[in-house]
Amino acid sequence: MASLPSGKKRPWLFETFPALEERVPWTSIVEVPTPVQLLEGLSAHLGSEVWIKRDDKTSPTYGGNKPRKLEFLLGEALSRGYKTLVTGGGIGTNHGLATAVFGRTLGFHVVLGLFGQPVTAHVRKSLLLYHAYGAEIFYMSNLLSALWRFYVSERIRRRDAYFIPGGGSCPVGALGYVDAGLELAMQVERKEIPLPKVIYLPVGSGGTLAGLVIGLRLAGLKPRVVGVQVAPRMFASPKVALKLARNTLKLMRRHDRSVPELALTPKDMSMDSAYYGSGYGQPTDGGRRAVALMAKTEDIDLDLTYTGKTLSGLLHQARSTGEKGPILFLNTFNSVDLSPMADRVRPGQLPEEFHRFFEGKLVE
Repeated sequence: MASLPSGKKRPWLFETFPALEERVPWTSIVEVPTPVQLLEGLSAHLGSEVWIKRDDKTSPTYGGNKPRKLEFLLGEALSRGYKTLVTGGGIGTNHGLATAVFGRTLGFHVVLGLFGQPVTAHVRKSLLLYHAYGAEIFYMSNLLSALWRFYVSERIRRRDAYFIPGGGSCPVGALGYVDAGLELAMQVERKEIPLPKVIYLPVGSGGTLAGLVIGLRLAGLKPRVVGVQVAPRMFASPKVALKLARNTLKLMRRHDRSVPELALTPKDMSMDSAYYGSGYGQPTDGGRRAVALMAKTEDIDLDLTYTGKTLSGLLHQARSTGEKGPILFLNTFNSVDLSPMADRVRPGQLPEEFHRFFEGKLVE
């Protein structure tokens, strides 16, 4: 039986399954429902009906998909009395920045372990912003070093810290997008948006895809959900997303047996790797064109690491298959301009190991 919130109380997850409210910690961060709108200019250009869900506007403080996950992650950290948060990612990590922004607001000390990625203007700004929001940052030479530091050495050093996996992608974090899936179903029910035939979203660590699919299925909706790979396959694959989705559902059912069992399969975690390019954070020509087209037709900013590659996949598939839609693009980028905060920081204020990222040419 479909489960659909009325929109009277949030998170919608608690309205739909009330027993979860007593057992799952949560703290309010986002302002939802996020808007849905027809992209008239892009649709006319493409010849397909394309809609957007503006998760770039989840919060006026810092938008994107990360705040939804942090509502549950930081809620759990608060409920357990932690004072320090440890997480990380690439040197331009949006998840790390979101954790720094909201962690500071809630009184946490935030520690970010960062590894290298191509240095773009966005990366440099992010490095300055980590410092502006009071995060402690340290550099890890590569991905293997990052995994060792996160899963072994830092846990020994910081036994009193709450550890958040990269991207916030764990069963607790994925609840944020279970909630978002219920929210989208509610918007379809209210006829704010037609039921999409296909939904496109970026997949970095899998939490957004896993949670969204669960939320939609719980609401009885089965649009095709396509994740566009934007991170290495060890993190972004149908197998990883499916395991996370199943573990998220187990978490929900452990707390509330009224949550239906869903027979999730790899087909539910459809993923397209054709637009990844040469590596994480490496811009692609298709991504650049997609970012430029969205700016020209709709005056909406995207990024080259996640949403630009995703839109390039949507555009290519719509053109090659003749799909007329409705197609939904989930914009997980942050639309809040934090430049004034970044301008308060000089590169020399960062730990010395990060100074080199402000030298030489940028990747564009």
